[in-house]
Amino acid sequence: MGNANGKKESDNLYTSEELRFLETAYRSASGGALEKLTSDRLVESWSQTIERSLAESTAQFLFIPQKPGQQCINIPLKRFGEPYYIMERGSIEMKMQFLLSSLNRNPSDNFNIKQLEQYIHSVIKSYVHLETTSKGSSIKEWQDLGFITTERSACTFAKGLMRNLSKDLEHTMPNETLERWLHVTPQFLQLWREVFVQLYTRHGGSNKRSLVKEIEICILPQLCDAPQNSHYRPIIELPHVLYINAQLPREMRHKWRFLFSSKIHGESFSTMLGKMLDKGPTLFFIEDEDQYIFGGYAPESWALKPQFAGNDSSLLYTLSPAMRCFTSTGYNDHYQYLNLNQQTMPNGLVSHYLICSNYILINAIFIYLQGMGGQFEFWGLWLDCMFGEGQSVESCTTYGDYVQLSKRKQFKIRNMEVWAVGDLPVKDNEEGGGEGQKRSVLDGNLEDRAMLEIAGKQMHSDGLREPGMDD
Repeated sequence: MGNANGKKESDNLYTSEELRFLETAYRSASGGALEKLTSDRLVESWSQTIERSLAESTAQFLFIPQKPGQQCINIPLKRFGEPYYIMERGSIEMKMQFLLSSLNRNPSDNFNIKQLEQYIHSVIKSYVHLETTSKGSSIKEWQDLGFITTERSACTFAKGLMRNLSKDLEHTMPNETLERWLHVTPQFLQLWREVFVQLYTRHGGSNKRSLVKEIEICILPQLCDAPQNSHYRPIIELPHVLYINAQLPREMRHKWRFLFSSKIHGESFSTMLGKMLDKGPTLFFIEDEDQYIFGGYAPESWALKPQFAGNDSSLLYTLSPAMRCFTSTGYNDHYQYLNLNQQTMPNGLVSHYLICSNYILINAIFIYLQGMGGQFEFWGLWLDCMFGEGQSVESCTTYGDYVQLSKRKQFKIRNMEVWAVGDLPVKDNEEGGGEGQKRSVLDGNLEDRAMLEIAGKQMHSDGLREPGMDD
């Protein structure tokens, strides 16, 4: 830009704060001059912050000749700021033109599917790199726990984002298809926007990640209650976390709370139930012996019920070898089910003593049933009480476009994790209690207590609390 007229024109597009960091970013990329920014300088500067392929494709857009046969050597500040403007305030049509130009395609041309996949992949890798080098980002907590980003998971994520394009991805598609895809794939728009906002503000010396006043969209959740076990190795990777978090209801995306891992807590169905009962909405991640990774989102706290629970925000999903998410069809409400049968032994008595809780459980053999989607004996996802086995059938009317989650209908569990999402629900009788509030000994051993409660056993000792603990 560099002249008064250009300056006045930009003043109408950006706030004063945006102008300051855009000018700083321009000078940083051009080596200090406001009229000497070349394509090579820009790519070299931005490649330190984002993927080189994304820097090159953006330079392709910025340095397009304004007239046929004309060579674009330098660009002014106004042109330099266009990707930022498009990401923050541009329409879908503007974003589509930006994307097509970055892919070296004219508006009248069909776009190449493989090129689009590579572009999305570069956006994903750039986002992870930006977050990794950003002060205050929660990504470091995830990475310290072992959540990595491999080329395979990043590529699978990119393919997963493209599934709304078409069931059968052809080599080329018309631009109208790309525009429709942008409309129905908000997760890509969020990642794309975040990358470019961080790119410009980072090079412009601004600490603000976004200067537009709107509800913050949580892309990566906060990690809570991380396992303090050196042997813990997560089943999933960071791209899986990003993909699944975007499928959740918005009010649940800000926080994931670790509950259970078979690697840490052992292969115990009762232990798993004790960890997840009354903990709010939960995510299941299962790795079977064929190394398929899949699971489901249960939108309500798990509790013993003879009926199905949950609502139409329930999900089933696969993460490896492909990322797919299956949402409710509304055909039925068979979203989540947890129940048990009790059978009396022939001699009429079986005793199970929980010494640490001073509870006695009599006449109970537990047969747990836990499933999501489908019908009895024909589950979209079902877990056996013996913990080692499960089922995923070929078709499930509860979820749209469903395909079998596991490689085999009857699968064997290799590893499993359960995470709660959102804030921990507060029971009515717990409201007003503080962290420093005294707890009775009867409030300990909550896992054992949970097992007794789901068995329908009354807690007679609840009325026998210590003096001063009745309120």
